[in-house]
Amino acid sequence: MAEMFGRAGWRARASSWTEYEVEHEWVCIELVEPSPDERIFSGVVDPSRVDELGAVLAGLGLRYSIELWSDDGTSLLRELAG
Repeated sequence: MAEMFGRAGWRARASSWTEYEVEHEWVCIELVEPSPDERIFSGVVDPSRVDELGAVLAGLGLRYSIELWSDDGTSLLRELAG
Protein backbone atom coordinates (compact mmCIF):
# COMPACT_ATOMS: atom_id res chain seq x y z
CA MET A 1 0.00 0.00 0.00
CA ALA A 2 2.79 2.46 0.86
CA GLU A 3 4.27 1.81 -2.59
CA MET A 4 1.01 3.00 -4.19
CA PHE A 5 1.36 6.32 -2.39
CA GLY A 6 5.02 6.53 -3.38
CA ARG A 7 4.15 6.04 -7.05
CA ALA A 8 1.56 8.83 -6.67
CA GLY A 9 4.30 11.26 -5.57
CA TRP A 10 3.95 10.94 -1.80
CA ARG A 11 6.83 10.28 0.58
CA ALA A 12 6.57 6.85 2.17
CA ARG A 13 8.77 5.23 4.77
CA ALA A 14 8.59 2.33 7.19
CA SER A 15 7.94 3.54 10.72
CA SER A 16 7.97 0.06 12.27
CA TRP A 17 8.06 -3.57 11.14
CA THR A 18 4.38 -3.42 10.15
CA GLU A 19 3.53 0.27 9.75
CA TYR A 20 4.32 2.98 7.25
CA GLU A 21 4.17 6.75 7.31
CA VAL A 22 2.97 8.41 4.13
CA GLU A 23 2.98 12.15 3.73
CA HIS A 24 2.57 15.07 1.42
CA GLU A 25 3.01 18.78 2.14
CA TRP A 26 -0.46 19.01 3.72
CA VAL A 27 -0.97 15.57 5.27
CA CYS A 28 0.93 13.00 7.33
CA ILE A 29 -0.74 9.66 7.99
CA GLU A 30 0.30 6.38 9.52
CA LEU A 31 -0.72 3.29 7.56
CA VAL A 32 -1.39 0.02 9.38
CA GLU A 33 -2.48 -3.16 7.60
CA PRO A 34 -3.76 -5.57 10.26
CA SER A 35 -4.83 -8.00 7.52
CA PRO A 36 -4.73 -8.08 3.71
CA ASP A 37 -8.36 -6.88 3.61
CA GLU A 38 -8.09 -4.13 6.21
CA ARG A 39 -6.17 -0.86 6.20
CA ILE A 40 -6.21 1.75 8.92
CA PHE A 41 -4.95 5.30 8.51
CA SER A 42 -4.53 7.84 11.26
CA GLY A 43 -2.81 11.17 11.31
CA VAL A 44 -3.19 14.84 10.53
CA VAL A 45 -4.41 16.71 7.48
CA ASP A 46 -4.81 20.39 6.70
CA PRO A 47 -8.57 20.80 7.33
CA SER A 48 -8.98 22.89 4.19
CA ARG A 49 -7.71 19.93 2.12
CA VAL A 50 -9.64 17.03 3.60
CA ASP A 51 -11.71 16.74 0.40
CA GLU A 52 -8.46 16.47 -1.54
CA LEU A 53 -7.38 13.60 0.71
CA GLY A 54 -10.65 11.84 -0.09
CA ALA A 55 -10.02 12.36 -3.80
CA VAL A 56 -6.50 10.90 -3.49
CA LEU A 57 -7.79 7.83 -1.65
CA ALA A 58 -10.56 7.35 -4.22
CA GLY A 59 -8.05 7.83 -7.04
CA LEU A 60 -5.98 5.00 -5.57
CA GLY A 61 -9.08 2.80 -5.63
CA LEU A 62 -9.46 2.74 -1.84
CA ARG A 63 -12.71 2.75 0.10
CA TYR A 64 -12.42 5.14 3.00
CA SER A 65 -14.04 6.84 5.93
CA ILE A 66 -12.50 10.09 7.22
CA GLU A 67 -13.31 11.79 10.50
CA LEU A 68 -12.13 15.36 11.02
CA TRP A 69 -11.90 16.24 14.71
CA SER A 70 -11.38 19.54 16.49
CA ASP A 71 -7.86 20.42 17.63
CA ASP A 72 -8.66 19.37 21.20
CA GLY A 73 -10.18 16.07 20.03
CA THR A 74 -13.54 16.64 21.68
CA SER A 75 -15.74 17.47 18.68
CA LEU A 76 -16.30 15.62 15.43
CA LEU A 77 -16.36 18.38 12.82
CA ARG A 78 -16.94 16.42 9.63
CA GLU A 79 -17.16 12.92 8.18
CA LEU A 80 -16.47 11.81 4.61
CA ALA A 81 -16.77 8.38 3.03
CA GLY A 82 -16.09 7.03 -0.37
